[in-house]
Amino acid sequence: MKTIVLDPNKMNRTNSLKIFNKINKKLLKQIRADRNYQTPQGYISWEELSGIVGVGLSTCDVEFANADFSAFVHSHRMSLWFIQDAPLYCITDELFQAFDNTDVLNKPGVLTGWQPSLPTFLIALPKVLKSPSGDIDYLVVHCNNNQHPEWGTGKWRDIEIPEIQTQDLHFDWSTTSSKETVWMSSCQVTDNGDLSYNDDNNLGRNTIDEADREFLDRVRNFVVNILLSLEYSPTLNTEVSDGEIITKSQGFGVIKNPNIRRARWLGKGYQTKSDITKSGTHSSPHTHWRRGHWRVLEPSSDNKWKQSKRIWIEPVLVNS
Repeated sequence: MKTIVLDPNKMNRTNSLKIFNKINKKLLKQIRADRNYQTPQGYISWEELSGIVGVGLSTCDVEFANADFSAFVHSHRMSLWFIQDAPLYCITDELFQAFDNTDVLNKPGVLTGWQPSLPTFLIALPKVLKSPSGDIDYLVVHCNNNQHPEWGTGKWRDIEIPEIQTQDLHFDWSTTSSKETVWMSSCQVTDNGDLSYNDDNNLGRNTIDEADREFLDRVRNFVVNILLSLEYSPTLNTEVSDGEIITKSQGFGVIKNPNIRRARWLGKGYQTKSDITKSGTHSSPHTHWRRGHWRVLEPSSDNKWKQSKRIWIEPVLVNS
């Protein structure tokens, strides 16, 4: 479910956004006058994110969907994130590593009764995730619930965001890599809380290979951990302080804007759990993760999502 924007002249996302800025100055000026998200140092900036939003708003029409559906979905989701004034989270390196080593995809019923309370959000990543086609520094996540059709559509100025027909309960994530690759994956949640997806269903211009499947699986596992943590581990979610904000006045034509939106931390202050194994006269085992998981505790009756519990059994770094 990826699509690559081919370019023989070593194009990358940064260069593409600079070109887009020259062609679409009016649109980007409107976006940046309307909104200003602030992020800590080391994370994707609003200059770059607003450029990606601009691309999304200009390519989220049905005609573009017929040309490249995966790229259209990403444009659609980035547009919704902006229009719905949805949250922006910055996850710390420590928590990313912990979630990356917490198995959730094969946990039966891990999303039993799932009712998403947050339709759309964006995760800004530190420099920890590489795809087979470039670095990944953000993920936009969208959840669908047919009881809330307004989650999947919207309007900003004269731009209409069309509705995409989906299953009753599902989530999807998408992103663009540093080398202009659009990655996306959709996952249905079955009635018994299991996850249903098909990585052989290629929606882009390229054939999915084994390395691609491994990457999709890794990100999918990470996203489910995020969905669970937002519901059941609220202490991981904190505000970004003034001293952590890096405000840039140059770059892609950014203008000063009082309409500030703050990023939030996921995992600020989180510390990796470690264990040093004492093995006597024997050689110590190499450093490795004792992988984590989520313990599912369902209520005795009515199996309601808000009445159930998911307890995170954290991974442990052994002999670090």
